Amino acid sequence: MKRDSLSKKIFLYSALIIVIAMSISYTISVFFLERHFISERKEEFPKIAREVEYLISNSKNLDLENYIKNLKEKKDITVLIMAEGEKKWINNRGGSGSGFLIENLESKKFFIKNQRLTEAKILLYNEKIQNRWVSIRTSLSILNYYKKEIGYFNLLGAFIAIFISLIFGKLFSKKFVRDIEILQNNTKEISKLNFKSNLEIKRDDELGELSENIKVMSEKLEIAINDLESFVSNTSHELKTPITIISSKVQVLMKNENVDLETLETYKTILRESYYTKELISKLLILSKLDVLKSIKNEKVELKELILKIVERYDYIELSKNLIVNLDIEETKVCIDKEFLQIALENIIQNSLKYSEDDKEVNIELKNNILKVTNKMLPNKNMDLEKIFIPFNRGENFSRIDGNGLGLTLVKKIFLLLNIKYEVYIKNETFNFIVYLK
Repeated sequence: MKRDSLSKKIFLYSALIIVIAMSISYTISVFFLERHFISERKEEFPKIAREVEYLISNSKNLDLENYIKNLKEKKDITVLIMAEGEKKWINNRGGSGSGFLIENLESKKFFIKNQRLTEAKILLYNEKIQNRWVSIRTSLSILNYYKKEIGYFNLLGAFIAIFISLIFGKLFSKKFVRDIEILQNNTKEISKLNFKSNLEIKRDDELGELSENIKVMSEKLEIAINDLESFVSNTSHELKTPITIISSKVQVLMKNENVDLETLETYKTILRESYYTKELISKLLILSKLDVLKSIKNEKVELKELILKIVERYDYIELSKNLIVNLDIEETKVCIDKEFLQIALENIIQNSLKYSEDDKEVNIELKNNILKVTNKMLPNKNMDLEKIFIPFNRGENFSRIDGNGLGLTLVKKIFLLLNIKYEVYIKNETFNFIVYLK
């Protein structure tokens, strides 16, 4: 599955945040702007009334006129004053319409009314000051216009912000992602047991700390794996040497003509178990080597020649069980690690011979780079194909056959290392092992 790059995600997330922020701003403007505007005016209108009262009381008519004019120009607030003893406003404005009649006026009350001619919504505040009515009002209809303008600017701002984030996001993410890619590439190399990569990233943040931790981990892993390789190599010699000595000594004792049958059987058991132990050690050492292997060879291998040598090597099993081995092998060459491929094919072919019924056929076919090894199985109704690759796991009816349960474990690990696909299945009591070679 193709994954999106981190730089793309950074840009998309930043763009999404901007869109969300603009959407919230627009929503607040639509639903709460008018309430906020009215709330502010309700606090301001009584203060204006106090200022008008002061100017009237001190007969500062010119100052009052200028004050009213400034309110209109700067804040779109209209102040109407009714002359003392009159029943209409001085400038003849606001004298008609529901709520503007003298009998409808209430002091220090707020109203929202519609003008008769324009149907524009206005906020009204009336107060009686020294036997005069003072009406302070402002239009609310202008807010609808402002809401639209705010919406347009929010939308325009979102596009501009996204465009800017695209530019700066690319610049920022390139450096940010470049360091992550360095870490990613180096961790891949570490997974291949290659510890020679440069892991240093000079940053004073979490990435820099992560880089330093990976570097320390890499160094410790390299030391541990080198120690393990030395241990495996030394152990192989230390274990194989005494077993070889035991085997050779037992063989000498078996040649003694004065040995009775019971003692001879004991010698045979010791020799058989020493061979078994030697084979077990060899396979365990190969498994250990696979776990710490740093590189594999890539060489041309003639498969037909290799398979024929393996079949010839195990012909004693073929003869002892009176098996017929059918070979149908094409001339095929592949580029691969010969040593490990040979180990894997030896185990597959050896198993097909060992676990085949006596007097049956074993078929080995290689065509179009596909190897098929099939054999008639010994009875084992409870065989679980998922468990045959588990170390030391053997079928319940196979305990009488020599083996240690590591052969197919080696096969699985080697094929994983060499990137070779395979499948196993049972059909008509026949065990099928298919290997897809490149």
